[in-house]
Amino acid sequence: MRRAILPFILFLLSSSVFAQSSFRFSYLFYAKRDVADEKYHTSDMKLDFDGRTTFFYNENGFKRDSLDVIAFDGSGNIIDEEAYGKRTRIQAVRSSMISWVDFEQRTFTVCYAEPATFIGSMPMELPQWEFTGEEETITGYSCKIAKGRYLGREWTVWYTEDIPVNVGPWLLWGTPGLIVKATDSEHIFYFELFAVERIAASRLKDELSYRETINSRSHRKLFDMDMKGMETMHTRYNRDSDYMERIHGITGGYIEDRNGNREEISRTNPYIPLISDEYWKK
Repeated sequence: MRRAILPFILFLLSSSVFAQSSFRFSYLFYAKRDVADEKYHTSDMKLDFDGRTTFFYNENGFKRDSLDVIAFDGSGNIIDEEAYGKRTRIQAVRSSMISWVDFEQRTFTVCYAEPATFIGSMPMELPQWEFTGEEETITGYSCKIAKGRYLGREWTVWYTEDIPVNVGPWLLWGTPGLIVKATDSEHIFYFELFAVERIAASRLKDELSYRETINSRSHRKLFDMDMKGMETMHTRYNRDSDYMERIHGITGGYIEDRNGNREEISRTNPYIPLISDEYWKK
């Protein structure tokens, strides 16, 4: 394999339409909550790219956020019935994850928009891709294959030089063309491109505005910290129901028999973060 040491810049040709326009790349994101799961949870995700930033998000989640700003007041009371009605008709949000990469500031930011909001940032990590020399056609694009260990997982990516930008879904980047498909070695996570469109502008500024408004409301729990602290806390929040309920001020779980006797129950949930737990132990 040939290893690439890539510069901390975007590969954009000044003559390319991709250097002068904003684009929206649509991906299907498949994820398991447990390694033993046979089925994936599937989310329809968008990647907005404007030449300086990428913004990766769930379309339904973005729509719900925009309506939340209108529908609710600072205490969570409904103040706009029409906006609330539209919000309830939006299909369930499969992925609460939102992420963006700022190539000028060289930072990653990840946000989970759940009953509590978790936001974390860190300096960008430069992937050390090894190019295999293999080629394959994926969703109509002629793709080349690269592999590398990145953010705690072994990734294989398929990228196309037909779209000359070195970006991809989530926090994946750094190949000499758009990442069309990606999977980790355990096949827990899987991304695949299904549509490309030109857009007037990225939705990132709107999302940051919505998020600022939503997070400022008194009934919201917000945790904003470095990426390691946030990911560690968010993972525990998803795996440990007692911990999650303590954060929200709820009494822990128990079962009660017909005589009123209570028995505490241990409630743990499977959850696998995209950035591996092992990554933070280095």
